[in-house]
Amino acid sequence: MILNIKSPSTFITEVSTISKLSNSIVSTKLKVVFKDGFFYLTRRNKNSKWYNNLLSNRYAEILINNENIVTSAEEMIDEAEKKEVSSIKYADKRREDNRYGFKLTIEDGPRK
Repeated sequence: MILNIKSPSTFITEVSTISKLSNSIVSTKLKVVFKDGFFYLTRRNKNSKWYNNLLSNRYAEILINNENIVTSAEEMIDEAEKKEVSSIKYADKRREDNRYGFKLTIEDGPRK
């Protein structure tokens, strides 16, 4: 799949995950980082529904040009990778904050 997105870049879009509670698709707007063919989602702590949804089910969709891109999420553990993503996502002092996040790999095929 070829995406017409500058790498690296950051933008706000709709991200959909599978709810831990209802097992249905739920969506939220998030600031996403795109770099080298991967999407990244980060936050200061793990206290969010979308974060906990991805911990229990790796499935996520990213809305790009009115099309849902199916991805598989993997929690980031590499501190250098998290810092690099934060430096793309933020131009202010937040880039130095300790962050948690996911690296999303684009999957081929329809919604699961």
